[in-house]
Amino acid sequence: MLLADAGYVFGDEIHGQALQGQFVRTSALAESHSYITTYKRVDTHKHGIYLMHSVDAIKSSIGMAQNKVKTILERLFRKGGNQSKKLIALETAEFYAFVINNQHRLKEEFRDVTAQMAQQMSLMLHPKTSTFHIPEQDFFKYDPGVKSEVEYLSNAYHEYTSGFATSLVRSTCEMLFEQYCEKRDDIEWVYKNGDTGQQYFSIVYVDGIQKQWLFYADYIVMKKDGTVWVIETKGGESKGKDKNIDRQIENKFNAFKAYAAQHGLHWGFVRDKDNSLYINNTEFAIDMADEHWQDIDTVF
Repeated sequence: MLLADAGYVFGDEIHGQALQGQFVRTSALAESHSYITTYKRVDTHKHGIYLMHSVDAIKSSIGMAQNKVKTILERLFRKGGNQSKKLIALETAEFYAFVINNQHRLKEEFRDVTAQMAQQMSLMLHPKTSTFHIPEQDFFKYDPGVKSEVEYLSNAYHEYTSGFATSLVRSTCEMLFEQYCEKRDDIEWVYKNGDTGQQYFSIVYVDGIQKQWLFYADYIVMKKDGTVWVIETKGGESKGKDKNIDRQIENKFNAFKAYAAQHGLHWGFVRDKDNSLYINNTEFAIDMADEHWQDIDTVF
């Protein structure tokens, strides 16, 4: 079976884990790594709440209503209804156990499906619009252990220092981008945007199931020639491995591209590789070896 080969657990028993051993102090519980696997035969009356918790965990990860997630799971995996469109037809007890035991794997599968590239402009989106202004003051995480602290004169806020842009409080790409802007002599100011809240700059994108989400770009940059750039940083590559963890990266890229074209903005997705920065604002590609990822100096 393909699902079993992919690591899915089947049967009519709910699998669990319990600590094994004798514990005198509560601290020993946290330090213990000795577990045994437990098995409970499904009782649909008793374990109905377990099923609902699993369905709720899946729906919370993708923003879909709980009843819709349950309906999808039943149509794909539970016996009954149109058999031709099912991946597998499980009896009721087996279905309960399947969803509960495979909750985390199913959650990842749902996330991957919703991350499939959506036609961002195919919908008649009419989101609320408002004029964005950089807040007069803001709050940023600070690294109290910063060494050789210096003020970043390119930042939009006075007294913004390197202590606000260390690896403790910024991603590698964010940290490198702020350092990069600080070294440029054509930057008027750099604003670090927030990641949630009406006071910050955001645009709408849709996922693979056509649900609307808000996307908060990381930086707004004003150059001395008056041009404004909106920049989103993402995890790049390290030792040949992709560091990006955002499953919606392609949907966000295409929504950003359409928004920038509509409003005449300069923009780009920036990623890091070997401590160098690369930018793409043309065609999405996850592989940084792709020609659309250019050295940031050639574009920005």
